[in-house]
Parts: sequence; C-alpha cells; structure tokens
Amino acid sequence: MTPRWAGLTAPFRWLIDAVDVGRHQPAVIISAILFTVAVGFLPSLPIQLMTLAGSPPGMAVQLLFQAIGLIVSLAISPVLVAGIYRLLDGAEQGRPVAVAQIGDGFRDGSWGAIVLVTVLGYVLMFGLLLAMMMVVAAVTGVEALQALQQWLEQFMALQAKAQESGVPLQPKDVAAPPEGLGAAVLVVLAFLPLWLVVALGLGWSLVSVTLRGTSPVAAVIGGLRAAALNAMPLVVFFLALLLPGLLAAGLFGLVMAAVVALASLLGPMVGGVIAVAMTMVIAVVFAAISYGFTLNGWRAACDDGGGDRAANDRPEIAGFEA
Repeated sequence: MTPRWAGLTAPFRWLIDAVDVGRHQPAVIISAILFTVAVGFLPSLPIQLMTLAGSPPGMAVQLLFQAIGLIVSLAISPVLVAGIYRLLDGAEQGRPVAVAQIGDGFRDGSWGAIVLVTVLGYVLMFGLLLAMMMVVAAVTGVEALQALQQWLEQFMALQAKAQESGVPLQPKDVAAPPEGLGAAVLVVLAFLPLWLVVALGLGWSLVSVTLRGTSPVAAVIGGLRAAALNAMPLVVFFLALLLPGLLAAGLFGLVMAAVVALASLLGPMVGGVIAVAMTMVIAVVFAAISYGFTLNGWRAACDDGGGDRAANDRPEIAGFEA
C-alpha cells in the first residue's frame, strides 16, 4: 500500500463512479450483493418473524441468535464482502465472473487474513467507542451519564411496547430527558467524522488484504494512514451529504411506514414481511454503492499495484446502477 492524497473533491468522484455497478456483468454483481445482504439478515430474521407471529422468543433464544449473528459477522460476511470486491475487480478487467466466486476466500487460504483484519477493525471500533463514552462521561458527568442510560432504556422499552401493541408512541408517554442529553449529542456528532475516517480506512484495509494479499496489520495501518491523509476531503464530503442524506432517509422512512401500515391491514405478519423486504432492498442499494465507493477510494488513495489506474483518482469501477 502507498497511502497518498487523492484530492479535495475525490470522494465526490468516487461516489459518482460508484453509482454504476451494472456496467460490468450486472446480473452477477447484483446477485452476489443480494446474497451477501441476505446472509447478514438471516440471524435476526427468525426473531422478527416470531415476534410478528405473536410469540416473541425468550432471552435464551435471543442470546442464541445474537451469538449466531456475531459468528456470521466475524467469520462469514467479511469473506463474502471480500468476494464482492474480487468480482468487481474481475468484472472491471473483463474477466468472466460468477456468483459462486464470492466464497473463494473459504477455499484459497485467505479466510484467516480476512477474518483477522475484520477482528482488528472491530477492536479499533470498540476502542473508539470507549473513548467517545469517556469523553461523554467527562463532559456530562458520570451521574448524568447513568441517568441518560436509564432514560434511553425506558424509551426503548416504551417503543418496543408500542410496536407490539400497534399503538403509536405518544410524546406525553415519554419522560423528560435528563440534563446532559444535549452535551452528549454534541460529543457524538463531533465524533462522527472520526468514525467515518476510521471506518473507511478499515474498509480499505479489507480491500488490500483481498486484492493485494497485504498482511492484516500492515493493511490496517496503511488503510488508516490513507484515510488520515484524506481526512479533510472525507469530512467535507460527509458534511456536504449530511443534510441530503437525512432528508432522503426521512422520506424513505415515511414511505416505508405508509406502505407497512397499509400492508398491516391484511395482518401484522404481512406488514412485517413487507417491512423486511423493503429494508433488504434499501440495504442492497446502499451496500452496492458503498462497495463501489470503498473500492474507488482504495484505488485512488492506497493501491500501488494497479499501474496507471492507481495514480488516477477516478478509477473505472462501479457501485450500483439504478
């Protein structure tokens, strides 16, 4: 890896180029992404269906499926995501690709390196979360933080009860938030750009391990260095898209709520299935664009094995074609 500055407007070009996965063997690429997203949904799907059927699982069953979800997120999904990067790279270079190739990491000996770089990423993210919580505690005070935690638990319990009963949660039912909520929110917002930079750096490290065979530790260090060098463009990109992203998310939430409400007239199970299906659709779109964005950024800011394309911050790789 050769971390380097990609340019102030580079992330916008990465995003524009990412909205085009259908240019190279679209059926294979989209099918692979759909399969990967479905695998990520599977551990939580039984609990959701049991809840919708009126038989919410007990704590033991929930813990079991949470453990399964953790195993999937650490040992299976990263290999499938790595396979998608290989498919995108191969399709871009004109090689025939197949959906089954997303599982090549289980067969070619790269599984251990992919899982290790994923575990290192989780450890770094946990450390960043711990640092953020320490800052929140320092700003608001430990007692205020505990009161805020209790308030959030009560709010989540009320929300879950409202979902089970089908009666919307009323503002009067929610207790007044404790002091320190505003300061805690400001700290979280201040950490968001750092989360973005670290997350993208870890994504680049996975691409390096997958496509260049870089060792996990070197890949993580190189990915974070490249993300740090391009922190200013990434923060500008994040701030520019923050408001449009929130508006788009809010609009989709309203549309989804209306569709699910109409479908629920036929029964709670129908509404739940429609909600899961719509969530999977938006997850596939978002995942496709994010994979293309990450790969574009990696080629521009990290890759040293792609010849002329490595020096060009506008690579011809794809993300999603509407």
